[in-house]
Amino acid sequence: MDRAAVDTTFLIDLQNERRGRGAVQGAVAFLESHRETELFLPVVALGEYLEGFSDLSSPEARILVDPLQVLEVTEDIARAYAATVRHLRATGLLIGANDLWIGCTALVTNLPLLTRNAEHFSRISGLQVVAYSTRPSNQP
Repeated sequence: MDRAAVDTTFLIDLQNERRGRGAVQGAVAFLESHRETELFLPVVALGEYLEGFSDLSSPEARILVDPLQVLEVTEDIARAYAATVRHLRATGLLIGANDLWIGCTALVTNLPLLTRNAEHFSRISGLQVVAYSTRPSNQP
């Protein structure tokens, strides 16, 4: 995989793994086994990630996101979002708005999406979803 977009879950899990916290594993291993993969960050995922910090400009808040190229929302992404919302609503499979923006950003930019929530994002037709996480056997 040459390039991929990252979901908020990837950043959170990466941060937690580096701190030695959290039950979910796999983000660090993914990075180590895909050193040449260029990672992109949908702007909505950036907002979700930074929401967890009281100081948005702190080194802790910026260390994981500064090296990534941020993908802004474009008119094409907005159109894909609208069509996807209509489709998922009609089928009773609607997911959260932020996840729809993140998924549609990856879809329109033709990037696979790295996420812990593969089942959720797989509802977006045409989106290539890559699950990176594993839970230790003693975790729910």
